[in-house]
Amino acid sequence: MDTQRISIVRLAARILSVMLFLLWGAFFIEHLSWFTAIGGSAPPAKVWLLQAVHFLLLVGYLVSLKWEKVGSIIVVISAVIFFSAAAGINAIPFVIVSVFPVLLFMYCWMKGDNKPATPVVK
Repeated sequence: MDTQRISIVRLAARILSVMLFLLWGAFFIEHLSWFTAIGGSAPPAKVWLLQAVHFLLLVGYLVSLKWEKVGSIIVVISAVIFFSAAAGINAIPFVIVSVFPVLLFMYCWMKGDNKPATPVVK
């Protein structure tokens, strides 16, 4: 029963990762309009840096689909950095929502299912 529960939680974490990738990806694409504005000035360096961290958040969600721990680390670090700088007083709720798949993956790891996502070659 516990193995089945872990499989369901892991599947939920992966589905949530894809959903958050799509959600935050839509915002990422929308914010790219500033970079493509014709005749406008280039955004400041802070915006470039935040956009890069936002992109890293998206990469973290995709990486977590194959390598859960590496992707989770990327998601947590980039979410904290990005939303601390971009969301102001609302940073904490945004970070919690963004790292929720990581919490689900952690549940699986803590319950003892530490199987690597890909086979280890010896």
